[in-house]
Amino acid sequence: MTGPMNFAVHYVGDGYSTDAKLMGRQAVGKSLFQALSRRWAEGEAFGFGRGAARAMMDHLSREDFRGRLIWREQGSTVPPPGYPGVVYHPGPIPTAMAHDRNREGPGAYSLFGVTHTLSSLGAMDSIGDLAGAPFQPWDALVCTSSAAAVLVRGLMAERRAWLAEHYGAHRFNEIELPVIPLGVDVAAQARPPAEIAAARTALGLDPGEVAFLFAGRLSFHAKANPAPVYMALERAAAGRRLVCIEAGQFHNEAIAASYQDAQRILAPSVRFLHAEGGDAAAYRQAWCAADVFVSISDNIQETFGITPVEAMASGLPVLVSDWNGYRDTVRDGVDGFRVPVTAPPDGGAIDLALRHALNLDTYDRYIGQFSMATAADLGVLASRMAELADSADLRARMGASGRARALAEYDWPVILDRYQALAGELDRLRAGADSRRIDWPLRPDPARLFGHFPTRRLAPDWTVSAPPGREQALEDLLQLRMTAYVLDPVRLPPEMIRELHRLALAGPRTLADLMAAAGGGGRPRLRAVLWLAKLGLVELTPPA
Repeated sequence: MTGPMNFAVHYVGDGYSTDAKLMGRQAVGKSLFQALSRRWAEGEAFGFGRGAARAMMDHLSREDFRGRLIWREQGSTVPPPGYPGVVYHPGPIPTAMAHDRNREGPGAYSLFGVTHTLSSLGAMDSIGDLAGAPFQPWDALVCTSSAAAVLVRGLMAERRAWLAEHYGAHRFNEIELPVIPLGVDVAAQARPPAEIAAARTALGLDPGEVAFLFAGRLSFHAKANPAPVYMALERAAAGRRLVCIEAGQFHNEAIAASYQDAQRILAPSVRFLHAEGGDAAAYRQAWCAADVFVSISDNIQETFGITPVEAMASGLPVLVSDWNGYRDTVRDGVDGFRVPVTAPPDGGAIDLALRHALNLDTYDRYIGQFSMATAADLGVLASRMAELADSADLRARMGASGRARALAEYDWPVILDRYQALAGELDRLRAGADSRRIDWPLRPDPARLFGHFPTRRLAPDWTVSAPPGREQALEDLLQLRMTAYVLDPVRLPPEMIRELHRLALAGPRTLADLMAAAGGGGRPRLRAVLWLAKLGLVELTPPA
């Protein structure tokens, strides 16, 4: 699919950068940002957010974007000419964004987000919120895997049933829930033979050694417990020279020590190497040196799993657990192998969920406890390791199959095409939507909610006048932190305050006339007049 960008990007926090945090969500966001910067490198890109236009343009420029950024400030009611009617958010759509949109009109634009971790209380609450208002049928949540889609639909159905039973609710908006995987930069994952040879030499790998790579967060309680992998490697090491490379970051020294202890006790016959995940060169070197990628995820915080797809793009055979998104991406016996996993039956862990919900256990302890009640088949895992270690031809065949699949299904241009198609479908669904404004309940205008607090309230027929000779006082007050902290390019610009003061100095006039002379009324100008009045720069007189 070609054509101009037809959705805007909500530019928020660390959603598109790994500078502050190196986790899957940030890594995927960074990769997405690079992909859209390249696709529309000399065209128009669209941004959405609060006060972040300069930051987004700087970020785009670092990714070789040479086009034009068209920005819409969140909360504004008039989009720039040619602005798209769809906004992408790098996670489940916050309820606040939908309420903010609805104040303008439910049909003003569509929102679409994407699933990441779905096991936290916040994530589950956000999915439950999608079950009804303020969301609309022209909004969407992209589910990154079939497993994510089943989970999302189940949580939404439970929420609707609860609302129906306890409140008699009967009408719910159904948002779109397409399954679109996360993308990878397939070209960037390529491993030229010369680089493979150099990496293996640098890491001291002999031709007879077979290197199994795990890449990602090194956390036994929150990502994948490595103990079963170590035990399976030890079984497979009989008569074989196996190396395990772990590329990633430890949260602290105690966790790093726990890995070393387990390696010494559980896999004494295996040689272990660590590549620091924060060191790009070392991380890349680990990928290039590997023969097999392994990720036996056993954690409910994993919903898609980007590293197996990166491994496929790298041309590595993939050995994974038969778990959530891995089940979509890795074809058993084709791109690698999936190892069966056994978990408790229904009702087997409700006590863990309740302890976490009541803040008796932390999130990390909750997911860690369930991880230890999830068992991959050790016999199958060891057998598959041996099979892959013994056959370079099998490794090559599966690696080639995986790379072809990654290029066809998971390369960012392919995923951006699907995002473009989704945005077009949301545009179609939104056509003819109700444009009546919907107030945000429990977030009312404080001028109305607290309207009975003051003695009186400003009205259009009040007279505004300015004592002469206060121009320097105005400039001083615009610089004073105590009085200037509310200044803002959109909500209270200094230039607007200066203009209103200048008009008021020309002579007394009604507030309505002053607003007309300034180009029209509006909330920022009303607040600017009261800012001036608060500081004695204008006087407000009600009619006699």
